[in-house]
Amino acid sequence: MLDERKRLVLRAIIDSYIETAEPVGSRTIARKHDLGVSPATIRNEMADLEETGYLEQPHVSAGRIPSDKGYRFYVDALMEPHRFSQNEVERIEKELLDAQLTPERALHEAARLLSMLTDSVSLVLAPSTDQLVFKHVQLVCLEPTGILVTLVLHPMTVKNRLIRTKREYSPEEISEISKALNKKLKGITYRQLSVTMFNEIIGDFGEIGRVLVELVLQGLAEEKEEQIYATGASNILTQPEFRDVQRAVAIFEALEQKELLLKMLGTAAKSSGVQIVIGQENTYSAMQSCSVVTCTYYVGNDVVGTLGVLGPTRMDYPKVVSAVNLVAQTVSLLLTRDK
Repeated sequence: MLDERKRLVLRAIIDSYIETAEPVGSRTIARKHDLGVSPATIRNEMADLEETGYLEQPHVSAGRIPSDKGYRFYVDALMEPHRFSQNEVERIEKELLDAQLTPERALHEAARLLSMLTDSVSLVLAPSTDQLVFKHVQLVCLEPTGILVTLVLHPMTVKNRLIRTKREYSPEEISEISKALNKKLKGITYRQLSVTMFNEIIGDFGEIGRVLVELVLQGLAEEKEEQIYATGASNILTQPEFRDVQRAVAIFEALEQKELLLKMLGTAAKSSGVQIVIGQENTYSAMQSCSVVTCTYYVGNDVVGTLGVLGPTRMDYPKVVSAVNLVAQTVSLLLTRDK
């Protein structure tokens, strides 16, 4: 465990390196941070921190930079939370909550806001099919044997089909069937569907029930592939770490591998709240020059998706963590409100 002076020196180095992207020397720390000790003492502490793996020295004559171990200790024990101003919070809430966005559009907007707030790549994993909740089933008579079936699933999915029935249904009959279907289906998830329930729907509602089951099964097939939204990839090119074209290309190629991103965010979704994966902690080699900060979002008490930020290990962790948490909370509020 690091003593108090080593903690202060390590935090000062990391804060300075995050700000400048330049190796940090003892004189810089002594000048910019009032630690109450001489540059020589700071130099000794830096040597100890390097020896124990918290710092690295990229060149013999250069200052130090944080290692992945140093960043891990920083995010776990040293960093102070960033606080967005009330105006910033209200602006984010307004853009997501007051814009009358569809859930799908809201996730796109959340990705854009995250990228803007952090100057990094934002990633948003949309809810998977088995987490979709039946919100509403509506039947509308368009003509004596023509009925429009509308299936609304929360969040993000609306399905319609015009069906032709063998017999005529009165508006009153259609209204009663709609009520009965909503009573049976409202609030359940795709995960809770079963062959028994499908048979009950067909048995209770005949040809209308059969069409509804077909629509649901079609939805299961179509929505099986999870959706992921990535925004702000060009921000990588603004970071000094990626002036090396090969490193930048490797990140761009990784961002095009949907399965890789799905696994990465899917793993993050197994733990609620904010998760931080730093450098070599990433399973995927192309991401090991990056850190990934993620947070789950909810409908009610149920985790339905993950959003996050990918950037260099030299990211502004306090700001990124706060931004990811704020946007996740706002998305959760939106989806729960519209449930």
